[in-house]
Amino acid sequence: MTTPFPLLRLPRLALIPVFEQMEEREIIKFSLLSKRASNLSKSLRKLSASFIHLLVERDHLDIGVRFEMYREVGLSYYFCPENAPNSVNAVLQKMTFTHGNIGLTATQLLERVQDVTNCESLKRVDMNRVPRFDVCVALFSLKNIRELHIGYGVPNSFAKKALGILSPVTTEITLYKIPFESREEFQTFLKSNLNFLAIHSYRAEISFKFSMDDVLVANALKLKLREVPSSVKGINQFFLNWLQNKWDSRMEHFSVNVYEHVNENNLLKGLNAVPCLEQRTFHYSTQQDTPPKTINGGFDVRRDDGKLATIKFEAGVEDEIIDFYVWP
Repeated sequence: MTTPFPLLRLPRLALIPVFEQMEEREIIKFSLLSKRASNLSKSLRKLSASFIHLLVERDHLDIGVRFEMYREVGLSYYFCPENAPNSVNAVLQKMTFTHGNIGLTATQLLERVQDVTNCESLKRVDMNRVPRFDVCVALFSLKNIRELHIGYGVPNSFAKKALGILSPVTTEITLYKIPFESREEFQTFLKSNLNFLAIHSYRAEISFKFSMDDVLVANALKLKLREVPSSVKGINQFFLNWLQNKWDSRMEHFSVNVYEHVNENNLLKGLNAVPCLEQRTFHYSTQQDTPPKTINGGFDVRRDDGKLATIKFEAGVEDEIIDFYVWP
């Protein structure tokens, strides 16, 4: 049988020097032509990607593949051919693809890229819109994600579905809204064993009355809250709950912002806090991708069981940031 791709007609030995001169993006493009092309790409040129980043939009999926020395290959998969720029010659001209010009579904494309680049895990997945069904299938089949970001424009129902499926295979999650309809749903999600959870609620309305008590059950090693309803009084009560051992959580770093002046006496009321002038290095109890945190000063609080925590606060441009470190 003859092949429509002239390069595939060459003997294997003749292909080796050709593949050695090809750039990473050319190897990836070639691997998408057929299963045979993919197998040749893997055997004749071993690629090793540092990470893969997915960006999910309504009409297309962007895939960024990072190699050494900050070299990055980007490709786009359009669900609707009419939306793809230069779709007729897209494979030859740009890293822009549709099912029509490569014959692969979104799931197959992602699997092919991961396979040829030897990158089984994804560094980051950004969901900005609800994609088409075939892309949902691709996303919900992922097995290892470091960072999942869900944007403000994603409907609550889809955001909850994505979190329910992907949270167990994700170590870090950033939300730009709280998509849960009740406090019970929210607290169930907060119990997930994440390394990092950030919640930014800049413009999104919250369906229930949020309070600092809601995050007492949070089980992430680091919890970052921005633009959620909070007050110095509520945060002080949060610290008192920790001091009284009412907080059963693996959390080691809690960060929250408030839009009011932080009065030291009000924040530390009832905590028996002791000022510390030393510079210390905070390490999480488990290995993290982020470097250790240098803490200058702060106020130390110690529980009856000997557990030590440090409280720091500083003024921002419009708000003030309060950090709470529980020493492992």
